[in-house]
Amino acid sequence: MIEEGLVLLIQSGLGTPPMAPGGWAAELPPNQISPDAPMAWTFRSLSNEDTVVLEGQDGFTSWDVDISCHGSKMSDAITLARAIQSILRGSYAGQLLDSDGIVVQGIFSNGPSVDGFSDADRSYVRTLEYRIQYNQP
Repeated sequence: MIEEGLVLLIQSGLGTPPMAPGGWAAELPPNQISPDAPMAWTFRSLSNEDTVVLEGQDGFTSWDVDISCHGSKMSDAITLARAIQSILRGSYAGQLLDSDGIVVQGIFSNGPSVDGFSDADRSYVRTLEYRIQYNQP
């Protein structure tokens, strides 16, 4: 699954910063941000578009995804966002470590970052948007 591959790619590139385990889909579970783990990240699918050719559906797919970087302070959210950007920058291409072995053709920033605050998690948030182009197995 592309979602699994994205989580593994980001987590492997982040190393071991003081953060909660990341890669939750859609929403940060309660009480993940703490003094010992001041950062966490989530992702949310925006769209998933398959390519259609005369013969039918092609395996090439574009997936638009938001990545929300949460922090106990805005500086924590920004630090995490910059770390994730450095992993995905330069239009990453290659085979992901997911169970399907999905091959990514490119990962591209898809707009400016958006800052905010999550009342539910009591955390600051910087949201990044990416388009991931890949071939489905």
